[in-house]
Amino acid sequence: MNGADFRSELTLPSHPDAIVLARAYARALATLAGLPPTELDALVDAVTTACADIVQNALAPGEVDALALGGVVTPSALTLAIRERGAPFDPTSAAAAAAETILPPVRGRDWERIGQAVDEAHWSSLGKDGMELSLIKRRPHPDVTRQLSAPELTPFHDEEPLAPPQMYDIRRLRPGDALAVSQCVYRCYGYSYGNADLYYPQRIVHLNETGQLVSIVAVDEADAVVGHLALERPDLGPLAESGQAVVAPAHRGRHLLERLRTFAEEEARRIGLAGIVGYPVTTHVFSQRMEESIGAHLCGVALGQMPRSTTFKEIAAEPLPQRVSTMLYFKYMTAPRRTRVHAPPQHRAVLEGLYKALAAPADFGVPAEPTGQGRVTATLDRSWGYGEIHVQVAGADTAAEIRRARRDLCETGGVEVVYLFLPLAQPGTPALCAVAESDGFFWSGVGPCYATDGDMLCLQYLATELDLGLVQVAGPAGRDLLAYVAAERARVRALTS
Repeated sequence: MNGADFRSELTLPSHPDAIVLARAYARALATLAGLPPTELDALVDAVTTACADIVQNALAPGEVDALALGGVVTPSALTLAIRERGAPFDPTSAAAAAAETILPPVRGRDWERIGQAVDEAHWSSLGKDGMELSLIKRRPHPDVTRQLSAPELTPFHDEEPLAPPQMYDIRRLRPGDALAVSQCVYRCYGYSYGNADLYYPQRIVHLNETGQLVSIVAVDEADAVVGHLALERPDLGPLAESGQAVVAPAHRGRHLLERLRTFAEEEARRIGLAGIVGYPVTTHVFSQRMEESIGAHLCGVALGQMPRSTTFKEIAAEPLPQRVSTMLYFKYMTAPRRTRVHAPPQHRAVLEGLYKALAAPADFGVPAEPTGQGRVTATLDRSWGYGEIHVQVAGADTAAEIRRARRDLCETGGVEVVYLFLPLAQPGTPALCAVAESDGFFWSGVGPCYATDGDMLCLQYLATELDLGLVQVAGPAGRDLLAYVAAERARVRALTS
C-alpha cells in the first residue's frame, strides 16, 4: 500500500466468537501493510491473544461494544490499538485497598509473546474508560544496505583525512537526501545506532512529511550530505527532542553541529514549538558543551538511557562497559509561562534551584492526596531497552498502576531501566513520588512543558548496575546534579533494602 494513511475501526461485543473477527481484521491489516508471512502470522497471533485475554479477564459476558479495535497503516508502520471498556474501578471501594493484586488483562507469557511480535507495545490506563493496548509494527522497507553497494557503505576510519576547507549549505532535508543520510549514519555507526528509522530512507521521508521528524542537513560544495540533525516530534506536540546528530569525520571540527542546531531552532520557532529537549551522552562532554553554548539549561540526568552496544566513532572505544547515561537539557523557544509546581518536600530545594536557572516563574503549591480516577500510560522501547511510565492524571488508583507497570516492564518486558514522569501541576504528585521511591524509583530531573498542564517530575528505576564514576559531565552544574542523583539513589536503596 502506498499514498495516504489507511484508517479503520472494528467494534466487537464481549463474546468468545468475537475473537474470530478480531483475528480476521488483524490479518487483513497486516496483509495490507505488506508484512512478510512469518511476521504477519506473529502479529495476528499477538492480536488474537490480546483480544482473547481481554475478553476473558477484563470484560463481563455479553457486553455490547465492549472491545474496539482501530488500525492505521502508514507508509512507515502498522498501528493497531485495542481498547477495552472494562468494569470501572472505584478508588473509594474496598477493592482500592487491594489494588496491588489487580492484574492487567494481558500478562505473563502472553504479554511477553506480544512484545516479541511487534516493535512497540504501549499500555494506557484510561481510568473509567478502561485500558488501551497499542501495538506498532514497522512495515518492511529495504534498508540502506540493500540500496547501496559495499564500497559505498565502507565504515569511516578513525583517522579520516579532513576534507578541504569549503562552504556548507544548511537546510531542510529534501526527499532525495534521505538515502545519503542513511548512508552517513551507517558508515559512522554500523547497525549500532538506536533509532532504526535512520537506516530506512523511505521512513525518513515519510516522517518528515508528517512532521514527526524535522530533518536538517549539511551539504558540502559537491552537493553531498555530510551532516544531519533532527527534531523528533512523534506525537506532534509542543516539544521536540533534538537528536539523530551525525557528521562525517572528514567534515568535523567545523561547527556543523552548531549550525545545524541553530537552523533547527529557527524551524522550531517557525512551527510554534514551546521548547527543545536534548539528551547529550556522558561518554564524552562535547555534546553537553554544545548544549550549554547555545543557551540550553541542565534539568536532569537520565541514567542508563542507551544500550551498551551504542558506538561513537572517533570518540570512544568499544564495547562500552555499561549502559550509556545522558544529561537532560532544555531550551525554551518562547518566553516561559508561569507554572504551578507541587514539589515533594525532599526535592523542593533542588527544584527551586532548577527553576531559577531556567528563569522560569514557578508558584509552589500545597501537596494533597490524589483522588478520583487516574490516567497512566506505559511504553516499552525494545531497541533501547528501557520503559517509560507517564502519569497524565494523578488519581487514587495511580500508585498501584505505577507499581504494576514497573513490574510488567522489568519482569515481563525485560527492560533494565524505567523512567517515571509525574505531573508537577497536580497536588497528588508528591504522594505518588513517595510511593514510587518506596518501589525503588529515585530522582532524575524536571521536564519543562512535558505535561499538558505544565511540567513533569522525572524519576528513574535501574534494574542494572551502573558505575557513576564513568559518567562524564561538563561543568560544576552537571557535577552537582549528578552528585544529587547519586545521593538520592543511595537514599532510596536504604529505604527499600
